Amino acid sequence: MADRAKVLALYKRILTLHRQKLEPHMRVLGDQYVRDEFKRHKSAASKFVPPFMQEWEQYAAVMSDKKDRFGQELSAEDKKLLDGEQKVKLRSLQDAAKKIVHSPEGLLAMGQIGNIVEQIAALHMRGHNIILVSSGSVPIGRMVLHRQYLLSGSMQSHLGGQVGDNVQFDEKACAAAGQSGLQSLYEMLFAQYHLACSQVLASDADFREPQVRANLQRAMRALLDVGIIPVINENDVITLRTTPLIVENKIAWDNDSLAALFAQEMMVDLMVLITDVDGIFTGTKDNRKLISRFQRGDKQMIASESRVGAIGQKDKLHSCIRAVDSGAVRAAVVAKAEQGVLLRILNGERVGTLFVSDGEPIGDAKVEEQHIDPMYSGIAPQARNRISKL
Repeated sequence: MADRAKVLALYKRILTLHRQKLEPHMRVLGDQYVRDEFKRHKSAASKFVPPFMQEWEQYAAVMSDKKDRFGQELSAEDKKLLDGEQKVKLRSLQDAAKKIVHSPEGLLAMGQIGNIVEQIAALHMRGHNIILVSSGSVPIGRMVLHRQYLLSGSMQSHLGGQVGDNVQFDEKACAAAGQSGLQSLYEMLFAQYHLACSQVLASDADFREPQVRANLQRAMRALLDVGIIPVINENDVITLRTTPLIVENKIAWDNDSLAALFAQEMMVDLMVLITDVDGIFTGTKDNRKLISRFQRGDKQMIASESRVGAIGQKDKLHSCIRAVDSGAVRAAVVAKAEQGVLLRILNGERVGTLFVSDGEPIGDAKVEEQHIDPMYSGIAPQARNRISKL
């Protein structure tokens, strides 16, 4: 009897999905599946719950229970499929910023993305020309490929438990499958504020070619001139880099680097990196202090409770230093993703860690970043420095 109750509940969910105009292939598959299940489970003593039924029930529950697709928190299953991170960068002619959006689990933080879009719209109304640098196509594409993988299997293979959740997909294929979904998300969100956006794909190799860089600048300026917000994403499908994110010349490559490169190309006034901590810190985890203004020549020991750890801070630190030292970017800020943080920064509030170019370059050589392992917390900084160089 339990199986029939599950199937009946599932059928009600599918009717809800019909009203929400779910994709036609999912509606057909769901209806056919329910009919098959009613035929298979006529016996009240049957306790067999096929794997695909569990998959569909979870998917149906995720879709049907979401009253607000924009701000509602995703289910645990949906978070697993959307494993990844979202990073965003904002730029204007007079005030430019870059924002990295995390949920604590490292997923697409839909509420924060909406908050960013709302702030971008407000800044656009003030007359700022804005650029958005975003990653996210890979986790979105992973969900698409997972769904198509389930749909491509036969009903017999699903019922027999031959289709599992542990299948691994090529990252480049995920990026290709997720590009349209990522762009559609931004188009839908910006359209609520009567704004238009466009997609610009770039790879690490593009910045080695002067003509390609000139083309990027010309296209970006043309978009900004008519009030369109460029949405820049790394072209993961054709990028030459592999994991770890190190290119041929041993330079680390990540979305912070991408934002810093575009900030330099477009000569922004301000670049803001928003993360899940309040800024750049000195000291150990238990004895740390926020750096309000990063001073030239300081040798700072970086610590963090962030999920990305010291490596994440190191990437942001070097990106800010490179951008400010280039002379093309006047200032950079690393701050926490909080409600209205971009507007607060552009209104002149002291938020996060500020990097300012006022002459002599800061220089990466003047900054020492390393992970502070708990086992080294009682060792003097000089000793830790020697250990890190071994």
